[in-house]
Amino acid sequence: MDDKQLMTISQFAKAVGTTRRTLLFYDQKGIFKPKKAMANGYRYYGYEQIYKMNFILGLRDLGLSVGNIKDYLNDNSSETLNRKLGELKEKVQTRIKNLQQVLAILDQKEEDNTQLTNVGFYVVKKIFFPLREFWCSDFKVDCSEKEIAQAYSNFYQRLGAGIMANNMLSGFLTDLPQAQANRYADAGFRIIKEKSFASQVNMPVMNQANGEYVVVKVKNDGAGIEKGLAALSDFVAQEGLKIGNDLWQFNLGVDIKRLGLTENSILAYQII
Repeated sequence: MDDKQLMTISQFAKAVGTTRRTLLFYDQKGIFKPKKAMANGYRYYGYEQIYKMNFILGLRDLGLSVGNIKDYLNDNSSETLNRKLGELKEKVQTRIKNLQQVLAILDQKEEDNTQLTNVGFYVVKKIFFPLREFWCSDFKVDCSEKEIAQAYSNFYQRLGAGIMANNMLSGFLTDLPQAQANRYADAGFRIIKEKSFASQVNMPVMNQANGEYVVVKVKNDGAGIEKGLAALSDFVAQEGLKIGNDLWQFNLGVDIKRLGLTENSILAYQII
């Protein structure tokens, strides 16, 4: 072929809409060679090579790795390409799912949770809660600070997609009948996070029943929580109420300090 019918690497890069650097990279990886290579390093390409290069660039745009493309070019059957594209499809579907979760988090609102901000410290009041769904961890008993931190980390890693940072309710569900303050430190618990999108996550789900709850705002240290529980117990006795066995402890905000808790939280029991 007459060299006048060949293109320099810069001319070829322009013709296929890529860069000189990309062509050099593909040459080094053995994916796409020039038609002619000179001893001085100059590379020349034929016009008929445009079609193959466009196909390679198309595979890269789809997301195939350089290794996948090389595998296909070494065995350019439809079956090989379909297998590579099938693997890519699974990755794309996972990415779409993750992005949908992120979008749901960004779109989520806080309308149902604003009433909790109006609760005063250690002032018990009644609030109506709608039915809510929560992702929850396995039941834990007698955990050290290290074990709680690890369980918390594992829980949010399983949920993924930045769910920890959204404004939906989070905290703990503790097995503590009758707001017994002296049993709080040793009570069993689950880590909980309000569901914020409809997609399926491999995590147990539990409901918080709709109805009236007694709630109180507390400082999240041992003394503060015990003080809040005592206030709840006194209020329930004075009002002649009966409450359930589950203590719902909702973090206020997302800035976790220690033991999976923010600086302040809301303690709540359903009135039954």
